[in-house]
Amino acid sequence: MLQEDLDTRILRMLQRNGKLTYEEIGAMVDRSPSTIRDRIRKLEEEKKILGYSAIVNQEKIGINADAYVSADVAPERSQNAMAVLFSMENVSEILRVTGERRIMFRIRAASNSELVDTIDRKIRPLGFENIEVTMVLEHVVRYPGL
Repeated sequence: MLQEDLDTRILRMLQRNGKLTYEEIGAMVDRSPSTIRDRIRKLEEEKKILGYSAIVNQEKIGINADAYVSADVAPERSQNAMAVLFSMENVSEILRVTGERRIMFRIRAASNSELVDTIDRKIRPLGFENIEVTMVLEHVVRYPGL
């Protein structure tokens, strides 16, 4: 098996279950735990693995509103607006996209009214315009994957 194929298999396994041990992965790909440790360390150094996280049941921790927000922002306000978005605890993803609205981000809140309040009192003053909010109705797949 080529190193690239081994790395791809390791990445797929970790995306499905980030808690797998070197021993468990090694057994699945017929490699020693030390080989797996070394490959994972290299994947981290190469920034192919950016980090690890837990997939949380949002409703059980009081998050009942989830939305994607598309907006535009004037170029001269973009850098500051993005920095503030990045610092907001309830913003989990920020994307530059094509189209009329050049920024998209994901925002979560305890309720719809809190979400609207956040957009009106914290997002709009940053210079975001032409805002479109798309509410998430149901999470069909809640885990990352290749």
